[in-house]
Amino acid sequence: EELVSKFPHEKEGILKFYGTCWKIFNSLNSLELKSLEEPLYLFGQFFKKPLECLTLAYYLPQNAGDIARKFIKDQQLLSFIDAECFIVSTVNALKTPMINASMVLCDRHFGGINYPVGGVGGIAVSLANGLVEKGSAIRYKSNVTNVILENGKAVGVRL
Repeated sequence: EELVSKFPHEKEGILKFYGTCWKIFNSLNSLELKSLEEPLYLFGQFFKKPLECLTLAYYLPQNAGDIARKFIKDQQLLSFIDAECFIVSTVNALKTPMINASMVLCDRHFGGINYPVGGVGGIAVSLANGLVEKGSAIRYKSNVTNVILENGKAVGVRL
């Protein structure tokens, strides 16, 4: 609505571009995403949600800039989309994969952006702090050679 109010002459293009983003986002959101690098896992997902998987496969080689330019002509609005993509991927829309752009652009409207405070690295820091608070010791740059089990539960590691 905000974009349409600033670019009323591009209303149809904005709705089509964001409609495409939502189609991709909803396809991603409907899958139980665990590992996109594991062929057997993906094969199983395909049989559970074939339409969603085909949607993602179709958009996989495409970038946000080309999709935006199919629907939008206003250069200022295209610059805005470039800036949005740059925030996400540090490259303009022509170099940002459409799936990535859709995921982030729509995520803002789907319950807000759900990224950890401090970035993704904040997850590891919080986990390490929690382990130390519970009595564990963290030894950085150490190789684990064995997991110590007691009654089938991990209780430590051998370095």
